[in-house]
Amino acid sequence: MNSKVKETALTVAGLTAVLVGGQQIVNAATTYTVQSGDTLSDIAVKFNTTVEDLVKANNLQSNGLIFTDQKLTVSDDEKAETPAEVASPESVAAQAASEAAKSAADSIAASESAAASESASKAASESAAASEAAASEAAEVATAAPTSVEATVSGSGSVYDQFIAAGGTDALWQYIVMPESGGNPNAVSPNGYHGLGQTMNPWGYGSVQNQTQGMLGYATSRYGSIDAAIQFRLSHGWW
Repeated sequence: MNSKVKETALTVAGLTAVLVGGQQIVNAATTYTVQSGDTLSDIAVKFNTTVEDLVKANNLQSNGLIFTDQKLTVSDDEKAETPAEVASPESVAAQAASEAAKSAADSIAASESAAASESASKAASESAAASEAAASEAAEVATAAPTSVEATVSGSGSVYDQFIAAGGTDALWQYIVMPESGGNPNAVSPNGYHGLGQTMNPWGYGSVQNQTQGMLGYATSRYGSIDAAIQFRLSHGWW
């Protein structure tokens, strides 16, 4: 139980109620601990007294300023007309228990809300990171991909047939030409690479035959063989 609630409950529960002629009378002096939001008017009504009496009994300033946790002496010499005007120890204890339960429930709700907020924040961060990674990957693909790609099919007079006729191999076509240019001899990437093999060298222009022979010479001179060039392209994503 909250210490403030417990202290208030025990203090108020200490009121001694006696029956005299069918009426209840509260002892003349009671100590009350000021709670957050209390005013002198509220306290005066609660203890069947007046603001003036509270100010006088506690030597308060004329403006009646009070503070949370301040101890006030409550003078109560008047008789309550009905038992409802004086809280019984049982009702005070019940109210204190209710307030404590509400406080505990509020604390649990606040903790759950904080946990939910933290979880949502973490999910948002992970989503943002995933989106950034996807955007970066897309940018890399866009940079490497040519701006103009034509679908090619095997057959008489196709780019593929011309490529094979000029000395190219099917493996070179499948693993370097298609990933680099999509089989389009006129492809130009955003970075300015040209032709079937996507290069800035002169062999990236001209006929399919010229480009094919240029690719074969480049693969042999740089990597030692066509197979070595293909393996490098597969492991690095460029050649």
